Amino acid sequence: MRDEDLRAARAVELLGTYRAILAELRRRGILRTSNAPTGDYAECLVGAFSGGELAPNSERSWDVLTSAGVKIQVKARVSPAGSGAGTRQLSVIRTWGFDRLAVALFDDDYSIRTASLLPVSAVRAVARFVPHVNGYRVAASDDLLAEGDDITDELRTVAAGR
Repeated sequence: MRDEDLRAARAVELLGTYRAILAELRRRGILRTSNAPTGDYAECLVGAFSGGELAPNSERSWDVLTSAGVKIQVKARVSPAGSGAGTRQLSVIRTWGFDRLAVALFDDDYSIRTASLLPVSAVRAVARFVPHVNGYRVAASDDLLAEGDDITDELRTVAAGR
């Protein structure tokens, strides 16, 4: 749909189109659930980049298992350049049963803005336990992302082939 068509569409039409798009992305194997697509898309890209296998949806501690046995947790946000620090707040980490944390930040159009593969020690060093969510909060600051391996170009390459 063009922008003009989107602006003219009723809410029910937009939501129906959104559901149809999610269904097509699931059919293509890019998404695994009907949730908001950011996390599933990032998991798909990291899985393909690493040559790893995606964890079952019920796995709490990690999302991708590499052939070398490395467990990768994937966190992603839509965080366009110039947006506030709140767009870099990652979803809660409830367990530390992973070896590396892959963080992908997307622009509004879901192009990869930046991505990093971090050692768990760097993440734990900045994580803050929040009792009311029973988990750890981490913001994907530039300083934190610099602690890992920059995988931006690799994820962009994978995304270009999808």
